[in-house]
Amino acid sequence: MKDPIVCNAKAPAEKMYLAAISVNVMLWIYIFTQADFLHIFITSAILGLFIVVEIILIYRAFAARKSFDIIYNQDSLIINNRTIASDHIKTVFVRGYFTPVIGIRPKGNVLVPYKNCFRFENVNDIKTLTEWAEQRQIKVAHKNFQRWL
Repeated sequence: MKDPIVCNAKAPAEKMYLAAISVNVMLWIYIFTQADFLHIFITSAILGLFIVVEIILIYRAFAARKSFDIIYNQDSLIINNRTIASDHIKTVFVRGYFTPVIGIRPKGNVLVPYKNCFRFENVNDIKTLTEWAEQRQIKVAHKNFQRWL
């Protein structure tokens, strides 16, 4: 691979996470209205945490979904102007079938960082990524993965 290969991608919308957090917020609002004075502080702290997470997810789902480039170099992968060396990548996850989400888990991490999750604009680019990973003996797993917020 002499010339770098460039592909376009977007951050995933993750609308299922947003729906789940919204249901949690509604349940905690109900609990908050039914709580007695002793439990009102704990309930309000949990409710506040869920509201913060929901605001972050709403921002990411609707505002922060601009396109960015993924560049495949000989010894590294550049995702949205951040370089990840191929020897620092533990696993490449592919989640889904019709509109798959890609997650790149670095060595030493249990979860996939949000900045390493993306969705290709062209579905055929997944083949390019899997070939790049297999050439560098990086495990490619077609299964669900957990990511950090």
